[in-house]
Amino acid sequence: MERKTQGRILALFCLLFLPALAFSQIMVKGTVKAEDGFGMPGANVLLKGSTNGTITDVDGNYSISVPSEKSVLVYSFIGMSTQEITVGKQRTIDVVLKDDSEMLDEVVVVGYGTMKKSDLTGSVASVAAKDIEGYQTSSVAGALGGQIAGVQITSTDGTPGAGFNISIRGVGASIDAPGAASSVTIRGANSLRGDNQPLYVIDNIPQASTGEFANSGNDGTFTIATNALSSLNPADIESIEVLKDASATAIYGSRGANGVILITTKKGKSGKTTVGVSANFTVANAANLLDLMSLEEYAQYRLVYGGGYKKDDNGDWNLWKINKETGENEWNDAFQFFLQDGGVYRKNGENSKLKEKWTLLNPIDWQKEIYSTAFSQNYSVTLNGGSEKTTYFASASYKDIEGLVEGTGLKQGDFRLNLNSTLAKNITMAISVNGSIKQNDMMSGGNTTGGATGSISNVALSSAPYVKSQEEMELTTPNLADRATVWTWVEDYDDTTIEKTFRGSLDLNWKIFKFLSYNLRAGGNISIQDRDRWFNITLYTGSAQNGYITQSDFNRSNYSVENVFQFNHEVKGIVDINATAGITYDTYRSLNTLTVGNDFNNYSFRSNGMHMAGNVEYKQPAQRDYQLLSFLARANLSFLQGRYLLTASIRGDGSSKFKKGNQWAYFPAATVAWRLEQEEFIKDHSWINQLKLRAGYGETGSQSIDPYSTFSSYGTQFTNTPQGAEKPAQGATGSGDKLIGLVVDKMENDGLKWERTVSYNVGVDFSFFQDRIGGTVDLYSKKTKDLLIQRDLPPSTGYKSMTINQGSLRNNGLEVSLHGDIIRTKDFTWSLSGNIAFNRPEILDFGLPEEEWGTGQNWKAYMGNSLGDHFGEANIFIAGKAPGLFYGYQTDGIIQENDPYIKQIDATKSIGTVKAGNLKFVDQNGDGAINEKDRVILGDPNPDFTYGFQTDFRWKDLSLSMAFTGVQGNDILNTNARYSILPSNSTSMIYKSSFEKMWRNDNPWIGEYHGNEMPSPSAVTPKVIMDRYVEDGSYLRCSDITLGYNLPKNLVSKIGFNSIGIYASVKNAFIITNYSGYDPEVNSFAFDGTRPGIDTSSMPHTRSFIFGLNVSF
Repeated sequence: MERKTQGRILALFCLLFLPALAFSQIMVKGTVKAEDGFGMPGANVLLKGSTNGTITDVDGNYSISVPSEKSVLVYSFIGMSTQEITVGKQRTIDVVLKDDSEMLDEVVVVGYGTMKKSDLTGSVASVAAKDIEGYQTSSVAGALGGQIAGVQITSTDGTPGAGFNISIRGVGASIDAPGAASSVTIRGANSLRGDNQPLYVIDNIPQASTGEFANSGNDGTFTIATNALSSLNPADIESIEVLKDASATAIYGSRGANGVILITTKKGKSGKTTVGVSANFTVANAANLLDLMSLEEYAQYRLVYGGGYKKDDNGDWNLWKINKETGENEWNDAFQFFLQDGGVYRKNGENSKLKEKWTLLNPIDWQKEIYSTAFSQNYSVTLNGGSEKTTYFASASYKDIEGLVEGTGLKQGDFRLNLNSTLAKNITMAISVNGSIKQNDMMSGGNTTGGATGSISNVALSSAPYVKSQEEMELTTPNLADRATVWTWVEDYDDTTIEKTFRGSLDLNWKIFKFLSYNLRAGGNISIQDRDRWFNITLYTGSAQNGYITQSDFNRSNYSVENVFQFNHEVKGIVDINATAGITYDTYRSLNTLTVGNDFNNYSFRSNGMHMAGNVEYKQPAQRDYQLLSFLARANLSFLQGRYLLTASIRGDGSSKFKKGNQWAYFPAATVAWRLEQEEFIKDHSWINQLKLRAGYGETGSQSIDPYSTFSSYGTQFTNTPQGAEKPAQGATGSGDKLIGLVVDKMENDGLKWERTVSYNVGVDFSFFQDRIGGTVDLYSKKTKDLLIQRDLPPSTGYKSMTINQGSLRNNGLEVSLHGDIIRTKDFTWSLSGNIAFNRPEILDFGLPEEEWGTGQNWKAYMGNSLGDHFGEANIFIAGKAPGLFYGYQTDGIIQENDPYIKQIDATKSIGTVKAGNLKFVDQNGDGAINEKDRVILGDPNPDFTYGFQTDFRWKDLSLSMAFTGVQGNDILNTNARYSILPSNSTSMIYKSSFEKMWRNDNPWIGEYHGNEMPSPSAVTPKVIMDRYVEDGSYLRCSDITLGYNLPKNLVSKIGFNSIGIYASVKNAFIITNYSGYDPEVNSFAFDGTRPGIDTSSMPHTRSFIFGLNVSF
């Protein structure tokens, strides 16, 4: 009876409560798919506002209980756009997640906000995360080459740690300078001073200009150039926007004068934590080595130069002689070398300790000795996840990149943490912190005063192709530094830079009303760079000073605070209004200190041995501090649902670099756009997806001068000679003790004011056939006036130069970008994209008096900085012509025997040697002398156009991509030609082709050749700029080939992973060019606008083979 009662009570309980439980919980199921129709394993399904969630199974299926029909489910997956769906009456919900890159295509970051891409009125180019990741590169800059119209990346040389140059709508080049700085010009150079770098803004925080602190000196003593890109992990980047025209950049005022590059890093996504791990390994070697003489050819070259050969009465050469003691026929020891049976023998000399008179030499290729195969590794890990209110993205990476030269390379570690949180219903907060530390071991000891032994690259090219014995070096080379080999540089030279950077930002957003919000943004950057260099006495610099050490400390920082209000309002059916107003404050600080030591008794401490120096000198510190106070306002108006667009902005900047009265400048901008695809007469054409016309106007400014240029300054050097040479300001007491004084070394100019650039842009954006074909065309013109330039002063003033506002510069250009899907099916796609950019720079005026240059050439002009004592000044800046033209002497072949030229030219009044076998310089004015009056324009470093194109093949989970970049019509001044191409009495090794074509009289080894191509081995090369150094720098490079494969999702999910991808990549696969140097993508003085297009002591670029793995779980 009791059991029956208990059973009835239990049944009654079930009848009463189970229905209630059933009604309180709703079971929802469904499938999450990707756009390809396949189920997505590992996708997150989260009940909004709770921790209740699940993940999809191997087929993308899921089921989850929710409390009510009002519940909201959040579907997410890394790399895909998140979706929120209210349950309602649905019990089966199938979801298709779209690639997040589509969202990026729709919304782009602009100054102080975001916009729909369709609503853009200015010229803005974007690179999404998938494009950066697809390039499989260890540097951010390496992923930009060829992606955007006019964008190039140029290395100052090919070594790790050497600077590389990104040129947007200007000249530029390379892909292999890990961890180094970038020099960027957008739509041509706005200034002639050299700091034409764009503004980098990373997560809303502006960065200091690269060129502002870059050192373009010959020896690089103070610092190497660095920028924000070198401390960024490419895997952290969500998108990169390049703002090109003034209508887009004017909102940044003076900082946007050279364009703006906006970098947005990845943010976390709510849901289960996703872990990403990637690793890649690289094998690199020199992409190109120069074809120099063999050992046999070297011996013949030296023998022809040495002379002493003649024929006897029988017509036989005097290579043999009769030994007076033995009466036997033997080699004539009047010659330094003897060649027999393929062997090369060198005479040991009378003072030799060796018994043998001749030594058989073993050939060696010094380029192959020094440029070896380099191995590199790169690891990265990311964490991504969070709840509905707080998300996080964290990453850490480490890379160890070896250089081609033994002992060189880069080691870098970095971390990042991005937090986004909803603090209250209408308050959100974003925090970002990022730091890195890197050690850069370089081999950039080259200078223009050390001659052939001034750098390791010069030594590799100039050394005889055999290993000299110690005895030979002692007997033939008394100066220890002249014996330097590539091994000497590796063993006796140190150049190490340790750089620590930290970046942090805070972004608070308060949505005051539905239509009004306020943003407080604050952040800053800190960079500490310590560089130590050591030259042992076996090197030119160390030999002259009995060991030489430099220790520099470069500390810089910048902080910014921005207060920005955003206003949004819609007048239904008429206009959408988006307005921005704000006040910002920025402060920049930098301090560069340098200590040098010499006269060592103990050399073993190397770069750590400053305490062992007999003389220690603390150089005058270089300090650059300045501040910027600004206000800004912008209004975006979208009429008739986006059919007509209008953007207007103004910014006012006040800079501490100028004196009162000139501190403030105002920069307005306005653009309009017409979306034709929304017009009734276009809507019927369904194949037109986008057809937008744009026109814009804007003004920007530049303050690219030292912070204290308006003041007089004190220094320890002054000008006191008619030639303008600098002398130390020192004297002596009556007892002979040295006195170091200070003198005013710079003339003040309190009238300095802003450079101003006015820019016009018209463009069209189009997309047809469901975006199967699309592109952009832009036509622009910009004019800069009140150029900030250095004006030379007469030596009588006691000053070398002063900064003034004078002259104007114009850039006109055309850009075209196209993309298309040639084939687009479910399993296979083939896409192709390309771009081309034309830029025509012209100096309009200088405000200088017209003078005669050369003969009959009346120009307003001045020369750029010197290239060193073997060349002098190479670049000339002329009103009415392109900037930086090469200016020097023209040649007309080689002087021949009995050439009338010998009698026509007065050798005592000429720069060259007027003898047969020497270069024949053109007497432009016919006065019988070769001098400054005969200099003419020799070439133009500005390209006719730049271009790039990419193609991508995808079949299911297999992909193959290729990228190409090119430059056409630019000239390069190859200073290495003086040492390696032109035979002369001061060159040891030359190109094989030069050896074959060199002018020579009849001789017993290679015979007579009185050609007109190359001078003789005994010729004298004058220390001037000539056309023999100027070459065509055009090229087409295959910069990347990448093959990738993603393992099937249903397979990887079974072993607990979201995705597994493997890839192999070749960087710098091949290049087509006529340039005779290592690589035409070179700019040795990338941050000095007065010396463009120069190749000095460069090293080979690398060809890299990369193998990698990407895993997500």
